[in-house]
Amino acid sequence: MNAQVPQAGRLYAALAPQYDAETRFIRGIREQAIAALRLQRGESVLDAGCGTGWCLPHLARDVGPAGRVTGFEPSPEMLVRAEQRVRQLGLTNVDLIPACGATVALPAPPDAILFSYTHDLVRSPEALANLFAQCRPGTRLVATGTQLFPSWFALGNWYLRHTHRATITNFEGFEQPWSLLPRFCDEWRVRRTAPGSRYLFTGRLSTSVNGSPHGFAGEAVEV
Repeated sequence: MNAQVPQAGRLYAALAPQYDAETRFIRGIREQAIAALRLQRGESVLDAGCGTGWCLPHLARDVGPAGRVTGFEPSPEMLVRAEQRVRQLGLTNVDLIPACGATVALPAPPDAILFSYTHDLVRSPEALANLFAQCRPGTRLVATGTQLFPSWFALGNWYLRHTHRATITNFEGFEQPWSLLPRFCDEWRVRRTAPGSRYLFTGRLSTSVNGSPHGFAGEAVEV
């Protein structure tokens, strides 16, 4: 298990009761990320580190009744709120798994994966390797979250580090949180979104002859 999981568990246990309220300002970029998945009716999608499940009803809507949404979350306090959301909304095409990224066993290979504000997860090579080893070539990836401003904006970056202490256990890679994902892709793109401290990564998984991610980045564009 990733050594950061216990620390993350403590952070999210404290954060869970007010998480939806405190993340209300990122709903716009989350909606952009869900749209970037380009989900079709009948497809399956994985909400990696689903938290309290804010994205789940949006994903369930896009794949339709014949589609499937799977979410996993290591924090019991966060997951119970996701379960409550699923029950209250009557979502019958959503499955939730109590697990972390490094150990989760997916019920089936998804057509697409969403990483929505899961910094610790996208910075874990073990978790990414485990997830992507269970996927097919061409699986669509979308990741979004916070990244540092350009280095000249020191005050802004101090503010980001200060305000994200409650949700991030390790600020390693905070200047480009998505930077581990391209090694698993042969097609990817990342753009910084307004106000400059958020990113939107899109890509497609590639595999080697033995079925494991091989690290060919293909053509990369950052805008």
